[in-house]
Amino acid sequence: MHRIVVTTIVLALGATGVWAQNLEAIKQRQDAMQTIARASAANYNMMIGKAPIDLAKVQAGLKTFQETMPKFKDLFADNAKGGDSQATPKVWAERAAFNAALEKFIADSKMAASGIKDEESFKKQYPAVAAGCGGCHKEKDGFAPKLGDSLKRVKW
Repeated sequence: MHRIVVTTIVLALGATGVWAQNLEAIKQRQDAMQTIARASAANYNMMIGKAPIDLAKVQAGLKTFQETMPKFKDLFADNAKGGDSQATPKVWAERAAFNAALEKFIADSKMAASGIKDEESFKKQYPAVAAGCGGCHKEKDGFAPKLGDSLKRVKW
């Protein structure tokens, strides 16, 4: 009887540890996505003419993308499914495609950071970066819900 109780407690503690790990990874990726969304907002508003172009803010946003996006590869472990997450099962089912979308976004951000020097180059290069969000956020069959739906959850 003693073994059964001890075994049950050990299993319960082990499951709690996995669950805590799961919740922590989900929280970390939500925090990272919040950071990316906030950095995107200023640049997007400049791109659509709702705000004056500020090259320092543009570069700061691009730097945020380059520093934050690589973290996503480690935040979608098999034990980080579910919870209060908008990630779809496609992230885990099509890991290579997901990682390729991340890499493209990072590469586009780096290219834009080195190429954007003035308003003209911003208008020419930034739309490719903004379109990169659509690599994951799609209306149907994406790695995450369409961008507009995801942005509703951002804590501005």
